Amino acid sequence: MRKLPEPSSGARKLLVGLLDGPGTFYQICERLNIDIESNRAEFIQRELFNRLVEGGHAYLVGLVYDITTPARNALAPAAPYVGQVAGPAYRREPHVSTVTVARRAAGARQ
Repeated sequence: MRKLPEPSSGARKLLVGLLDGPGTFYQICERLNIDIESNRAEFIQRELFNRLVEGGHAYLVGLVYDITTPARNALAPAAPYVGQVAGPAYRREPHVSTVTVARRAAGARQ
């Protein structure tokens, strides 16, 4: 993976948009409110997508673009686990109880 694009660049905006989830070219442009009505604007955006794929920041499967794990970790580092230990508020005799443990998926955002 090459160095991430500059924070003020359009390619960086696309990478941040890919953090929300994968999508086709048109879905991602719509999600980011990018106007691609003219042929020139669409060409520029497609070139940015191609640079992200060539740089190893994103990948393309069929028609769907997604961000690579190293790029995701560089843009949004994994948050430390936040939670509490399940247990009684006060201690009496030990007893069996049902406990449900819920964890966020890797890379999930709050």
